[in-house]
Amino acid sequence: MVDQKWLRRTVILFPLLFLLAQIFWHEPPFDQPKKIEKAIRTLIPPLEIIYRYFDFNEKSALARWEEKLFEGRVAYWIDFEDSRGFVHSRSDQSASAIFYRVKFSASDFPYVSWKWRVRKFPDKSGVEDAKKRDDFAARFYVIFISRFFTHFRCVEYVWDETLPEETVLKSPYTGQIKQIVAQSGPAKPGEWITEKRNVFEDYKKLFAKPPKMKVAAIALMTDAEGTGSEAEGFFDDIQIGKSATNRGGSAKQFGGEKRP
Repeated sequence: MVDQKWLRRTVILFPLLFLLAQIFWHEPPFDQPKKIEKAIRTLIPPLEIIYRYFDFNEKSALARWEEKLFEGRVAYWIDFEDSRGFVHSRSDQSASAIFYRVKFSASDFPYVSWKWRVRKFPDKSGVEDAKKRDDFAARFYVIFISRFFTHFRCVEYVWDETLPEETVLKSPYTGQIKQIVAQSGPAKPGEWITEKRNVFEDYKKLFAKPPKMKVAAIALMTDAEGTGSEAEGFFDDIQIGKSATNRGGSAKQFGGEKRP
């Protein structure tokens, strides 16, 4: 996880320094004060645009993530391609998740984005039982927990091989978890897909009211225990913040337009 204070300084200083360099290089001296004043007013964003950012570029990036076992153990580790780090997950008839404790209000920081890709989907052919079919190569959870841990709700985004995007699924285990198919079908080999979601709005539409509980954790999961098969996924660049356009693009939300 990148240090939040370092991120704030980077977001503030880099664009400003770039524009100031342009000002002093191209503009006559008498225009410089006005240009500088304009740069300060327009380029410095609010300090809390980005609440948390995870880039997984260090071997120890999962040190503060915890494991939740359901059936067997899924392998989660930091992998690298061209010096770029990411979470690599592989399930062999197993189900477990990794989660990170992070507390925030979805009304204050409604947007969550991440990158993911899938190498192998669980084989659901011939599987009819709803619980056994509840296998996914990639899941992303936003977990809401009450103050005294007596209640919880979960917005879960999944990548399914066949179901259309924005399909809403009911967890076969509990009504406290609602699933949205955020991505459908196989991607091109090696292609990362970026998801940007307004979790606050998704929660309202899934549970018919805004969240009263705060987010307590996010989680990643790959599983294939129900189908008795194998699954493999990848995750990277998780961001929590105020804006949907911090790193480009706009957010999808349940009931909105689908990606072309």
